[in-house]
Amino acid sequence: MIVERAVQSIHLNRSPKSASAATEVPLGRALWWKLSLEGQMLNVAAQRFWTRPDLPSLFPAYLIELYSMMRCSVPLMLAAFERASELAADDPLAAQTAIYLRAHIEEERHHDEWLLDDLEASGLDRELALRRAPSAAVARLIGTQYCWIHHAHPAALFGYLAILEGNPPTVQHLDEIQSLTGYPSESFRCLRLHAEDDVEHLQELQATIEQLALTPETMALISASSLETVQGLVSLLDRLTTTN
Repeated sequence: MIVERAVQSIHLNRSPKSASAATEVPLGRALWWKLSLEGQMLNVAAQRFWTRPDLPSLFPAYLIELYSMMRCSVPLMLAAFERASELAADDPLAAQTAIYLRAHIEEERHHDEWLLDDLEASGLDRELALRRAPSAAVARLIGTQYCWIHHAHPAALFGYLAILEGNPPTVQHLDEIQSLTGYPSESFRCLRLHAEDDVEHLQELQATIEQLALTPETMALISASSLETVQGLVSLLDRLTTTN
């Protein structure tokens, strides 16, 4: 296929590296370090949210916001995949983006439906969740990515994915949250599945990003996407604590 041939051409057309170039940190590796540091900012806000004394009353609203994001995730990745596929023949970075997303889309399918089951187990109305429009915070978070996919480069989505998958929950943390909130284990099935799977997904994402055919401009774009995702998620968490 076009996208695989385009990625192969990256290796076929590389010129020999000089001794000085060999000692330089590859752009992809430097980008991963940068994304990891940016993700730490989200950890601070998340810790503040999970340790609130009113967490039991906030948890259902959190699940609804999380469902809105999950519901948008596969269509968002499909948009990036389609745009990357259009560019792949002449753009090695787009080819790499398409190859990664084609596999990752299949890994993420139906997760929103799993979360709907967990919403029901938490006492929330399934049909109400389906009819509910995403909040402005979620719309801004997702809409930013659509803009960059279509008007900059679809690889921007790597910044978004690095933040969402860069800090997977642990089973121990979910056990603590369940104990604090008092909700049944059925309310945490989707989150627990992510705790089990996201470590492997994170390793795959890191390996992909470190091998991307980046320029300083596309590296800056992915970093900007990461920062906007952090800010959007922090805003979402803050909104939950002020409106509930």
